[in-house]
Amino acid sequence: MSSPTRSAVRAAIATALLPLAALACHHFNPRSYPAPADLLRASLRELRAGRYDRAQQGFQALTFNIGTRDTLYPLARYYLAESYFGQQDYASAAREFRRVSDETPTFRLAPDALLGAGDAYEAQWANTALDPTSGQTALATWQELQGRFPDSPAARIAAVRMRALNERFASKEMNNALFYYQRSAYDSAILYFKDLIASYPSSALVPEAYVYLVRSYRAIGWKDEQGAFCDQLRTYYAAFFSQRADVRDLCGDRAAGR
Repeated sequence: MSSPTRSAVRAAIATALLPLAALACHHFNPRSYPAPADLLRASLRELRAGRYDRAQQGFQALTFNIGTRDTLYPLARYYLAESYFGQQDYASAAREFRRVSDETPTFRLAPDALLGAGDAYEAQWANTALDPTSGQTALATWQELQGRFPDSPAARIAAVRMRALNERFASKEMNNALFYYQRSAYDSAILYFKDLIASYPSSALVPEAYVYLVRSYRAIGWKDEQGAFCDQLRTYYAAFFSQRADVRDLCGDRAAGR
């Protein structure tokens, strides 16, 4: 079972706490807490209650009022990033998470900050049809997390995130391939299907990409290539092949000499 995305968790928390937020009548003023530890606790209460704008005010004030060498500084910076994320200001969240991981790499939440940065980049790629740059940056950030903090719980979560994101990339590649396939532009479709297989070999879409390659080669009359990909389906995706009568019929053309 895949882990929920940070944005999904935040949305669920915010929805659940709406009635409480509506009842809250006090005004949050960071200047009411002259002691940094008190302001940190008060800001955390706002964050956990889903009042992200107030939490941001508190954590922002902390970062201004304490020195970078203060032990509370990276903690305030981390939760500032969380408050941006809660407001769906993903660009600011990514920037602040990265600052935590880059400026304080020995801080105990540095791995979680890299995970959060990846989550923030991924959240900016909400529509798979759009420019995938943010999604690619998310993937690179999680890969960096696994390289820098391989034994951390955050790295294990990142591995799950990466598998899910790679599936989204594969889906985008499949849509591109089908665009050309459905217009009988088989040469272009073949390139995209092959790229999907090479780039995302663990994707659940790979067997289907093989099937479309067989159909594409059949359509343009390249029997040797059609047969070669049928052989790969039989060899590497035997269960899939045995369950798909249409695929067996498609590949039966070669066995029957047609």
